[in-house]
Amino acid sequence: MIWALLILTATFAVLFLARVGGARRRLLLARWPALLFALAAGAAGLRGALWPALGLAAAALIAWTIWPSVRAGRSSPLAEDPADARARTVLGVARGATEADIRRAYRSKMARAHPDRGGSHASAAALTAARDHLLKALSR
Repeated sequence: MIWALLILTATFAVLFLARVGGARRRLLLARWPALLFALAAGAAGLRGALWPALGLAAAALIAWTIWPSVRAGRSSPLAEDPADARARTVLGVARGATEADIRRAYRSKMARAHPDRGGSHASAAALTAARDHLLKALSR
């Protein structure tokens, strides 16, 4: 029991105190069953129970891949923020776009919209505002 508490404490320290980025923190917290299985596997491994540790590790891998679809099917889709939709339309990215996708789309569109390349200041400002808005939304 003490090992489980120590492992749980260490996990929270890593997640919230060791500068885990917002997107990664959300990913880990959204897949909490996989983390619990992994913690249990670690505790079983520390106690010398190899087969239960391997079984719990396998359950952690399965939970990591399956839990998001289970969770998505169970919860109703949230209403989308209109500002997010406008920003994605400006950049031309999908709803589940990653930080890399947003930055790639921004660079691609900015190469054509930059005032030094014949674009306007307004279009460049709109692209920058859309990029900043979506990156901020990812970190929430």
